[in-house]
Amino acid sequence: MPLFFLSYARIPGVRRPGHDPDRLVFDFYKVLRHRVAVHAGVPTAASGFIEEPGTQGEASLRALSSCRVFVPLYSKRYFTDPLCGRQWSAVTRGSSSGTAPQIVPVLWTPYPAASVPAAVQETPAVPEGMDDAGESYAAMGLHQLLDLEENQALQVTDWLARRIAAVAPLGAGVQRALDRRGLARLPDAFSAIPPSPPLRVTVLAPSEEHLPIGREALRYGPRPLDWRPYGPVAGGPVAEQVSELARNQGFDPEVVSFDKALVELRGTDTPAGPWILVVDPWALQDPKVARKARAFDDAHRPWTAVLTALADDDPQTKEHGERLRGLLEATFPRYLREGRMGQQFAVRGLSTADLFALWFGELAESAYMRYLRYIQPQSSPRSSTTGRLPGVGADGLGTDEGGAEAMP
Repeated sequence: MPLFFLSYARIPGVRRPGHDPDRLVFDFYKVLRHRVAVHAGVPTAASGFIEEPGTQGEASLRALSSCRVFVPLYSKRYFTDPLCGRQWSAVTRGSSSGTAPQIVPVLWTPYPAASVPAAVQETPAVPEGMDDAGESYAAMGLHQLLDLEENQALQVTDWLARRIAAVAPLGAGVQRALDRRGLARLPDAFSAIPPSPPLRVTVLAPSEEHLPIGREALRYGPRPLDWRPYGPVAGGPVAEQVSELARNQGFDPEVVSFDKALVELRGTDTPAGPWILVVDPWALQDPKVARKARAFDDAHRPWTAVLTALADDDPQTKEHGERLRGLLEATFPRYLREGRMGQQFAVRGLSTADLFALWFGELAESAYMRYLRYIQPQSSPRSSTTGRLPGVGADGLGTDEGGAEAMP
């Protein structure tokens, strides 16, 4: 009876001696099995199981039905593999003893938010308290860490092994005889299409009637949402562009006012989804707008992100680029100081529409993953919390009330 069963989606392709598309999976399994054995005090051979090419089906089924911990390798491919979905059903659909295996997921490769099945949304794979290794793991997934950051990959693997060893006494096999026909009859837990996760977007830009002195109106419209940072050739207003980008990634976008965003950030209720703030640096010349944006920076919630545009095809922006970057640095010091490299790059100003689209997608996914990490456990039915956010007192953020003034 193995302590854990490693469940993965096999990569299609020709397998020959010395070349297996799933080589990294097996390499990871060997290290994980050894570390689990060390932490659990059991023989290595008894600590884990993986179905390798040539493994007899009966052996896999026995291991699946008797394991104490189920370890799925999350990826977009995993969530679309019917066998993985049936394995998930096998360990989560109850047992004769009333106790099922514990689940310790692994973020193998990052995946679009829309690909997360409803069945696994309460079992996130992002660890806590792992410093730089955990941040890299959350951003890249273990597959890429194994290729690029060996030391960090070993730290994450050891963290996973400790977690498996810790929860193994709590788990039990499904206590149900499984045969090939029985597994095939189980439903694919991932077949249902999950609802699109929300993504809130706020645009902080002037309208054409409230432009800074001397600023040309060519890229603006009657409303702040009509701002076209990269000119009319690059597409429609920024609010329409980001909404389309979000939908293409599987999100359900909602464009909301900055005041609504700030009220939620100041409150103690669980937010409905991650936030992306899109900023025109020219708007920061207005002290009221700058104060509002600085309140967003002061809050610096992990499930928020900031993108700004400094278009290189805008002669005025190029002429005043140094001064505009200074405004950004003064307004968003925490995002620039504490954010990861990609976040810092996005805050300093994106020069083209292609870069904007690329970083919007990256930061939307990152903000959503952080939302799952920090927020979802707070609102889980199995959580004993009252819904108050971590680090937020009864009085909210305590920032200057002037930050909530309406946009001019």
